[in-house]
Amino acid sequence: MNDYFVYDERLGMHTPQLLREWHEYSLTERDQILSQWETLRGGIPAIISRFEDEIRDRQEKLHQVEEWDDSVRLLEEVNDYASRINDLNILFRTQPDLHD
Repeated sequence: MNDYFVYDERLGMHTPQLLREWHEYSLTERDQILSQWETLRGGIPAIISRFEDEIRDRQEKLHQVEEWDDSVRLLEEVNDYASRINDLNILFRTQPDLHD
């Protein structure tokens, strides 16, 4: 993508990877970063929706399994997806200001 964003496999999207403090970037760089971030940020609800589908799928499977180990694995997967959703919600609320 560019030097400001890296792909996060766990979250399924590019996320900010700023190597300097925000105020150390020029206004032009900040504008470029914010513009790109708004585009990426706009895709977060769709990713969350996919993860919610995965949780529902695991929960349905949980009702069908009989082995304890399978139940534990499915619960761990539900927990992992819930954690990803939490992280995405935090990212979605992240709105740096051009002039900070």
